[in-house]
Amino acid sequence: MTNTQPHLLSVPLPQNAHRWAEEFATQQDNPQKGKQVYLNTLAVYAVHSYLKWLNIETALNQGDSWHRGLRAIFDVADLVLPGVGKLECRPVLPGETAIVLPPTMTQERIGYVGVQFSQQLDYVELLGFLPAREMNESPAILQIAQLQSFDSLLEIIHRRTRLINLRQWVTGIFEQDWQPPELVFANNFRSSSTMTRPSTNSISRAKAIKLESQLLLLVQLTPTDSEVFDIRLRIYPGDDAIHLPPDLQLIVVDEAGNTGMEAQARSADDWMQLEFSCQHEEKFSVKIVLGETSLMEEFVV
Repeated sequence: MTNTQPHLLSVPLPQNAHRWAEEFATQQDNPQKGKQVYLNTLAVYAVHSYLKWLNIETALNQGDSWHRGLRAIFDVADLVLPGVGKLECRPVLPGETAIVLPPTMTQERIGYVGVQFSQQLDYVELLGFLPAREMNESPAILQIAQLQSFDSLLEIIHRRTRLINLRQWVTGIFEQDWQPPELVFANNFRSSSTMTRPSTNSISRAKAIKLESQLLLLVQLTPTDSEVFDIRLRIYPGDDAIHLPPDLQLIVVDEAGNTGMEAQARSADDWMQLEFSCQHEEKFSVKIVLGETSLMEEFVV
């Protein structure tokens, strides 16, 4: 993969990409739909190849574009980035200066990539990326000149891969270091005896953290409706200690970096907690401070 022009990335289209595209296209009811699916498939595969080259994980077969029924009904060219979101990879034919985004496209995209085809369909040029938050026209028409460098995409990927996605917990997908509380607390009788018991519709995960001493952080998530979640944070002493370290601080920070709430341990506390609610896509951070050391866990709902 090489830069052939400033800010443009040339990506070859191997035979297996064309095999996928041909297979998907032949499943369609008419040649026009077949051509749309063919180009969409190649566009998605090209962006997948580019991100794979950068060692960025993709899930090629999890997108709507790889789903037989959905691609037959809708004009979809999405690529799933696990833990990050979906990219829309829109084909651009020679001479086109704008991309008309399909009206059926969902709002779940993190952004759009322009993929310009060569005449022979043996390679594409990745024209750039536009974050979804900057796309506000209706009907959605994306001018090629609006596209930015891929640095903005890589920044979003980097930022989101650091986030703990609590909405995924509802579907049973958990980060490896967040374990069922009974496992984390198994070797700490004092903490497990005071551990909060979740309600039937709550999801709880915990992890051990190390500052000047070991601590156990519990996060409990309770859906109240499709858009609002109640969050409970609890922190316990680890290493079979009886009490939390004096002056230990538990702080919730909003997306803008402002302190939303905080709690501080007293000399005889064996746990402390904070409770609040978050809406869908709201981000917050949990900061734990002890003496001169601190750590931050970042979340998105």
